[in-house]
Amino acid sequence: MLPARFGGKYRFTTFRTAPLPVLATLTLRLVHMDRWPDQVGSLVPVRRLLGGRGVSRARRSGVALLAVVTAVLGAVLSGCAGGASTAPGGGNDQLTLVLPWYADPEGGGFFAAQTQGLYRDNKLDVTLQPGGPQVSATQLVATGRAQVGFTDAAGIVQARAQGIPIIAIGALYQNNPVGVMVHADTGIKSFAQMAGMTWVVQAGQLGPAWIQKTTGVSFQTQQYQGSIANFLNNDRLVQQGWPTNEAYQAQQAGVPVTFIPFSSSGFNPYNDVLFTSESYLAAHHDQLQRFLAASMQGWRDYLGDVSVARAANQALLAANNQQTIQSIWYAWDKQRVYVVAGDGASKLGAMTVQRWSTFLDQMQQLGELATRPPPTELFDDSLLPPIGAPAQLPPPPSGSY
Repeated sequence: MLPARFGGKYRFTTFRTAPLPVLATLTLRLVHMDRWPDQVGSLVPVRRLLGGRGVSRARRSGVALLAVVTAVLGAVLSGCAGGASTAPGGGNDQLTLVLPWYADPEGGGFFAAQTQGLYRDNKLDVTLQPGGPQVSATQLVATGRAQVGFTDAAGIVQARAQGIPIIAIGALYQNNPVGVMVHADTGIKSFAQMAGMTWVVQAGQLGPAWIQKTTGVSFQTQQYQGSIANFLNNDRLVQQGWPTNEAYQAQQAGVPVTFIPFSSSGFNPYNDVLFTSESYLAAHHDQLQRFLAASMQGWRDYLGDVSVARAANQALLAANNQQTIQSIWYAWDKQRVYVVAGDGASKLGAMTVQRWSTFLDQMQQLGELATRPPPTELFDDSLLPPIGAPAQLPPPPSGSY
């Protein structure tokens, strides 16, 4: 069974230059997952600004410096940071995408693009590499061992503050799905009603801090270790999670829940942010534009066409047998409103200066940003295609979950 999704889930690690494990692939070049992926990179985390495991402030600068130095060293040794990605003999361009999590519906649109042949039609040979708690997409992209990865808005800000030149090129979740859930039979419908309760949250998660600062709601916290077992047996706990993951686990355990995203408090940074390195962006505009065109079409079809979703979900199950087809359909259904919200209705993956600026303001209010960068340095949305969300979201197939 897949481990519970942590609230922020992206891992920011120091870098090392050891070669990646050999990854078996399916015929569609989807990385197979009979077992958990081997650990990639060191496990010395820098405190994530939005939902990562933390280290003390005193250690952050030292670890950050090591990250930058070793990232550069890794790029030199690998000889491929921002380098050519065209196959020998004039074949399709090669591109590796590090998925936001293991192969699951969070990456479903990319699987849809793959199963429909959209990458091939755009002269791309795309490898979909699983992410997960032990995988640093920042490391892989910064050293050229992958071309595109996922993080959250804070991951972009933090990496650039440490001199790691990555840049956002799209944002999948327009409404950030990370939040908390409570037992439905408590009748709780708001953060204010959770005052005085114990919140089980991930270290470094800014959502709870924002709620305390802006609403005056006070509560105790326990660190979320990846299991919701205590929550299931205690209706005085408020459990951080995802509506696609922890909420499903609770449902399967027979505990109805009410889920409230942090975004309902006004704290709504982009999540599942696609990024690349500045060097790759500069040298491979055309490849990235074709990749985004195929990917956003894949997402549109995955969200709005059940037949496309069915094929992609079967590919997800084949690539990762630690999930069930029921859990896949549940996540497919529950995540869609977060993708198509706001600007996503007219352009999937959209990003704006206003949204980035608001997030930087909020980080400053929380004391998490020493130097404010210009928001325009954080992202480049010029390569996104004008592909909007489906006009209607069809219901899931009867009995699918």
